[in-house]
Amino acid sequence: MEQQSLLGTLGLDWKLFLAQLVNFGIVLFIFWKWVVKPLGATLIKRQERIEQGLKNADRMDDEKKKFDEWKQAEMKKVRTEADHVLRTTTDTANQIKQDTIVDAQKQAAKVTEQAKASMESEKSQMLKEAKQEIATLVVAATEKILRGKLDPKKDQELIAESVRNIK
Repeated sequence: MEQQSLLGTLGLDWKLFLAQLVNFGIVLFIFWKWVVKPLGATLIKRQERIEQGLKNADRMDDEKKKFDEWKQAEMKKVRTEADHVLRTTTDTANQIKQDTIVDAQKQAAKVTEQAKASMESEKSQMLKEAKQEIATLVVAATEKILRGKLDPKKDQELIAESVRNIK
């Protein structure tokens, strides 16, 4: 009875209190079973997804760094190869240029030699023709002189005429 008196002093009805306690227990059980547990499970799943996302982000950062390093190495390799190809091409072009210059100089020398030979040949031919013409003129002049050698005055006229024809 002391309990009753203690509860009674506080103004509580123990039957009502017991019924409220059972109702509170049922509500707490329902709240725990259908609200707290699913909410806790959802929060745990969300936390796991966030942690997995962070791990994936870290992994992606590592992969990105590895890819950037690989890309830099490949770019360096490609630049080196391009420089080598450029140098090779430049060397080949310079060699072709030098060969072309040497060939052009050889051809120019050959053309010059041919021109000199042609000029020498023409000069010889002209001298030969000039000698033949002079010889023909001398023969003609001699023939005229011999035909016209009757007097010294006539002789002088023939010489002057021959000299005019030569010029």
